[in-house]
Amino acid sequence: MALFDSAERRIDPRLYEMHAEVCKTLAHPLRVELMKVLSDGERRVNDLAEMVGTRQPLVSQHLAVLRHLGLVRTRRDGNEIYYRVAYPKMVQACDLLREVLQEQLRTGDGLAARWAKDDKGEIMAKLEGFLGKDFDLPGDRLYDGARQYWVKSETGADGDTVVVGVSEPGVALMGGLIELEVFPEAGEELVVDQEIAFATTKKNMKYFLSPLAGQALEANPEATAAAVNENPQETWLVKIRPTEGWEAQLLDAEAYARRLGGTEHATPAAAEAAKTGKSSPTCKSVYSGIKEG
Repeated sequence: MALFDSAERRIDPRLYEMHAEVCKTLAHPLRVELMKVLSDGERRVNDLAEMVGTRQPLVSQHLAVLRHLGLVRTRRDGNEIYYRVAYPKMVQACDLLREVLQEQLRTGDGLAARWAKDDKGEIMAKLEGFLGKDFDLPGDRLYDGARQYWVKSETGADGDTVVVGVSEPGVALMGGLIELEVFPEAGEELVVDQEIAFATTKKNMKYFLSPLAGQALEANPEATAAAVNENPQETWLVKIRPTEGWEAQLLDAEAYARRLGGTEHATPAAAEAAKTGKSSPTCKSVYSGIKEG
């Protein structure tokens, strides 16, 4: 069966499934960036890692996904492996889509309408009507949609590290902190869901559970309840050297805003409950990474 029937002008349904599979594979900004970089010619993994500013093991993981779907191919030269784009037309298609998105950024329409810039010019994702409030979520970090943390990557003397803080919607869900104690000591090996902090809030007591596995480098001595309440986007709790693949289960700012915007916390009933100081619906289902004391 031909994929395209010119006589009846019908497209084989398999093409739509293949199209969706390609879009799913490219649904990560790093993979799109790798395709763009490779459009200028073949590259080794370490060259690509340097060009995109990301750790080599992570680049290798994403290249493996692209190669599995046949979007990139390899060539061996001695001990070196070079990657190249398998189909130049795929890059052209990505370029056309990027032109559409650039136009949306200029006009503020479509997908771009969900993003805004703060006074410093930083890209922000918009979360509207959550507990009756609107939130700007910084786009320079990833988010844990279950535990309501933000995770921001850093590169410094300690190598590749991340700092973990409570998201502003997360603080709103708790009604604000009264006291806060952060546990991890430098050198401690953390596992996912290990208790890393304890807080009393205006509603109850909470244990904060780690969203990542890795080595704790330090707890933030300036992470007080007041600091988290006043500036949750900048007050981190703990610095971690995470294990490989730590980004896999996290969301970008837009996806995080979309997730929270689809919960019962973004309903008029939740807004009314927040006004009266009552708990909003399904708190435990959205805040599963916080354990009540």
